Amino acid sequence: MSFRGRGANFDNRGGRGSFRGGGRGGGGRQGGPPRSQPVDVTVTTNCFAIKRLPQKDYFLYGISTRLFSPVAVSAYAFAVFEPEVSNFARRQELFDRLQTHVAPHVFNPRAMYDGKALVFSSHLLRDTAGDGSGLQFLVGFSNKPPTETVRGVYKLIFKLTASEPISAKQVYSVTSLFGVLLIAGADVMENPQAATALNLLNIIIRQDSNQKYPHNARAFFSKVGKKELKGIELWRGFFQSVRPTKDALLVNIDTTMTAVIKEGSLLDVAMDYMGFRNTRELAINEQSHHYHALETFFKKIRVVLQTTKKTRTIRGLVANAGKFAFSKDGESMTVEQYLNKTYNIRIAYPNIVGVRLTKRDEENQIVLPLEMCQIKSGQFYKQRLQDVDTVEAVKFATLNPSDRLNAIKGSRTGSLPMADSPILHYHTSEFVVESGMQISSDPIEIRGQLLALPKVKFQDMALDPENGSWNVLNRILFKSVPLNIWAIVNFADRAANQIDTVISSIMGCAKNLGMSINPPFTVQSGSGQAVEQSLDRTMRELQKTNPNLGKSGPPPLLVVILPQNAAEVRHRVKHWGDVRAGIITQCIREGKLARANNQYFNNIALKLNARLKGSNFIVDSPAMKELTSNGRFIIMGADVAHPGPGVQKPSMTSLVWSSDQHATQYSAITEIQSPRLEIIQNLKQMVYDAIFGFGKLNHSPSQIIFFRDGVSEGEFKKVVEHELQDIKIAIDELWANLNLKDLKPKLTFIVVGKRHHIAFFPAKNSSADDGKGNCVAGFASNVEDLSHPSTTDFYLQSHGAIQGTSRSAHYTIIHDDIYNFNVSKIQELSFALCHVYQKATRSVSIPAPIYYADLACARSAFHYHPGSTDGSSISSGYQNFNLDEWKGKFNKINQGIVKSMYFL
Repeated sequence: MSFRGRGANFDNRGGRGSFRGGGRGGGGRQGGPPRSQPVDVTVTTNCFAIKRLPQKDYFLYGISTRLFSPVAVSAYAFAVFEPEVSNFARRQELFDRLQTHVAPHVFNPRAMYDGKALVFSSHLLRDTAGDGSGLQFLVGFSNKPPTETVRGVYKLIFKLTASEPISAKQVYSVTSLFGVLLIAGADVMENPQAATALNLLNIIIRQDSNQKYPHNARAFFSKVGKKELKGIELWRGFFQSVRPTKDALLVNIDTTMTAVIKEGSLLDVAMDYMGFRNTRELAINEQSHHYHALETFFKKIRVVLQTTKKTRTIRGLVANAGKFAFSKDGESMTVEQYLNKTYNIRIAYPNIVGVRLTKRDEENQIVLPLEMCQIKSGQFYKQRLQDVDTVEAVKFATLNPSDRLNAIKGSRTGSLPMADSPILHYHTSEFVVESGMQISSDPIEIRGQLLALPKVKFQDMALDPENGSWNVLNRILFKSVPLNIWAIVNFADRAANQIDTVISSIMGCAKNLGMSINPPFTVQSGSGQAVEQSLDRTMRELQKTNPNLGKSGPPPLLVVILPQNAAEVRHRVKHWGDVRAGIITQCIREGKLARANNQYFNNIALKLNARLKGSNFIVDSPAMKELTSNGRFIIMGADVAHPGPGVQKPSMTSLVWSSDQHATQYSAITEIQSPRLEIIQNLKQMVYDAIFGFGKLNHSPSQIIFFRDGVSEGEFKKVVEHELQDIKIAIDELWANLNLKDLKPKLTFIVVGKRHHIAFFPAKNSSADDGKGNCVAGFASNVEDLSHPSTTDFYLQSHGAIQGTSRSAHYTIIHDDIYNFNVSKIQELSFALCHVYQKATRSVSIPAPIYYADLACARSAFHYHPGSTDGSSISSGYQNFNLDEWKGKFNKINQGIVKSMYFL
């Protein structure tokens, strides 16, 4: 078997029609001619220089069952919690209790703990046993002396295994060490001394705020300026982290936000979360969906008991809690009777649900009424927010650039109510001061460029994007595809009188964009109780008038109108279209129609044309021309999407690949794999299939540009090594299996991260300012200023923010045969690919292939038949997770649409 010969669809580089004139002009806040050449600029970023590193020596102690390598640290100890403590906040409470109440004379000055595995002490901790066995402490929260084996008492065991501390010279050597490793091409984080030094610096800067506020590993949060929602609150806070660069160490500070469980009466919070007005509404049983919703919300929340003042964790709910019967000293009684007899407390609501504080299978159950519990402040809400709360969270998190920068700098002129920035307190922090470390209070400026703007080409005109946006009004799509056979299925009864408007609007916008379109062949009323039957009936109607449907000619398409809240109906529609029937479906929500305008239906038309294998617009830039002139190329985007917190489902992987010379048309390959696994397990086969599919259309590629969606820092090295190797093996196997004589393609592998905390702020009225305080679209950082010591990387802000502060993407070049690490060329290419996202008339924040891979992953639910993943046969825990069972339920995309952009 061999690839098909070179086809006209690849060599016909002229496109359709001719291009006339220019676009709207602009390219910056002040208008004027678009940028045809890069412009050098300087911007402020949210990083602060470390002026002096710690002057003290530190001993490192590990709270882990994993021993450190002797090369990793100069002094370390092995320590454990007995019994094991898995809760992050609980471990820190215990360690703080150890230092302040149990053994303050030992921890003077106080040691620093990261809540996970590391403790740094500026002095050698005294061996309390005196026999070399190390330090042993009993820690509890009672005022009584802690006694071993008593519930709530923990043993902490430290055993020092080396006597040499981390010296100041070792900490100082971090920056010079980075430079040496950069020249050698090694990964700085492979050097244990450098990694240990960075951990030390991070712990030093975070300790002060961590003592004062609720926090996670890298950020703290305050209730100042909080926003209340049902059962939860949104709190603002600050992220802080030490970042190495090629010639400096910086402290990165950024605003952030989290959801927190409301503090106070458990009863009040239950009423608030459920939206109940009468307490009697909480008299619900285990079969009620309200019961399950409340139990899910309350699980693992820590509460203070009114009776004993102890803190306990909620394990579940109990219906009719006041009447729950148990045996006490051989006497049978209810919870209501026990509280009255023991504490002289009369509960007001004995017939509503209460909480169970023990595991379900424990012999002696502890049950308390809601009114007897108080929720501790500052507990993070770790579940997925409801849709309505997500909208509010986005609004709350959205800060304009001036507010964000003022908050970071700790400026009192800012209007944002929140806790002080940590930059204001480093000079008074006992941990920073003791170390001798000094941090500048002024954010640094970095150099960068405003990249030359690519042109966005339609069939009749080339436009110059203005701060990342353009208008399709009165434009002719670059390559339009006829919409000859389509129908409407309406599942929203209240939208029946708007069908004519939908038809005329879709047809009008499509025609104005140059699409050939017929009226729909049929309009059917669908039933939400019989979704598949309604869709099948519609297809039979189309078949009557188009007997060759599905055999030849243009593909059919269904426009489906959904009720406003109809997640299950949409799932059934998409599963039917994507998997069962192989029919492209375009869903429209009923609520959108009331305020739908020309722009809305233009966007619908863009999606329809792209899904039918058309190209709405292409990008014209030197980077794309160079790529084309060097031979056939395929651009890939890959992503892994993990299930939400507490959800026991597989992770979804996707690979999209371009099939045309303009990198506008993509196909997707999707798989599932074990939960939380960041490496794409089946990438070799996915790449093999992608190149094979490309070759059938275009002949073998000579260039492959692979964009990988963001990988977490802890997984970075392992992922890129594994996946880079898989890509190379896929190429080797394909060339060997097909006996291809063409040269194997050159490969460039780039990781693109979105989840970082670097932000850029231009000077007001500068060429980089968009008039809202953001950088104009196209700002790219210089490699010298913010890049990691051991990698070639840069930041690119490719879009103009509609609201809030623009977020850049972080590009790390892992492997580069095509450009030989010429960063300017890769910046230009990446920026150009941010302009070919086919369903938007704006440049996007990441290259389109990564965006498409995200979209393909997001459709994971549609691969399963509705209801097939809700049964008890699906494992509820990772330890017994049965991936084969999930694979048996996972369906591939129907071959009828697999080569289309069905995921748009």
